[in-house]
Amino acid sequence: MHTAQPRAPERSSASRATSVHLRLIDEGSQDPARNMALDEALLLAATQPVLRLYGWTPDAVSLGYFQHFAEFADVAKDTRMVRRLTGGGAIHHANELTFGLAIDAARLPFNIDDSYALLHDAVIRALQGIGVATERLQGGPAPSARPHDRWCFAVAGHNDLVDARGRKLVGSAQRRLRAADGRLRVLHHGSIVLQQPRWTPDVAAVGDQVDPVAARQPLAEGLAREIAVGLALELRADQWTATESDLASKLQTERYEAAAFLRTR
Repeated sequence: MHTAQPRAPERSSASRATSVHLRLIDEGSQDPARNMALDEALLLAATQPVLRLYGWTPDAVSLGYFQHFAEFADVAKDTRMVRRLTGGGAIHHANELTFGLAIDAARLPFNIDDSYALLHDAVIRALQGIGVATERLQGGPAPSARPHDRWCFAVAGHNDLVDARGRKLVGSAQRRLRAADGRLRVLHHGSIVLQQPRWTPDVAAVGDQVDPVAARQPLAEGLAREIAVGLALELRADQWTATESDLASKLQTERYEAAAFLRTR
């Protein structure tokens, strides 16, 4: 198995000169539309790097930003569905630990593939800390905003985290855009499967190797710690600012709860 080693990201001289920390927001399970709105609010409004850890209530299917809604006509009608801001394939979010990292692009490696490797190595270390073995896949297709398979976990690609049988354990996607102040921002989504969900039952899961219920909290703590190490930032527990919360409420109502946005493609 691959053993991940901490490595600091490449940074511009301007980013090195600014003293920042990694804000941690761990708030348990949230409504699907609220989850997506909160992550976008952090991408657009946060002035410090933010790591958000969460779950989903109720279970939901999130479509990648560029996917076609019509491809999922076979999903049960009572299944909650949302469209993510990040690309990639759809994910059935059930018993999992999801993380969203909102950060200036200058604090990650310039190369997108290297940024995936840095963050996935942090996830490997966190999983190792709870007794779950995984490795970063070398080779395979590169991450794509428009994947050939509609489900994120159906095909493991380059730098994806897999178990000993080659099954995907963690799904990731990124979105990069310019904030209003001109900063190039990154939203990185990651889904760590605790137990296999209904629509993708053949994926790997933490529960294959350890008790998934007992593992959730130590995994969350280890993940936050290891991502902070990988980014060379001090970790600080934090809460929402009024600006972020207000923006999230607006985005939830106008975008993520709107049928027009879900069915836009």
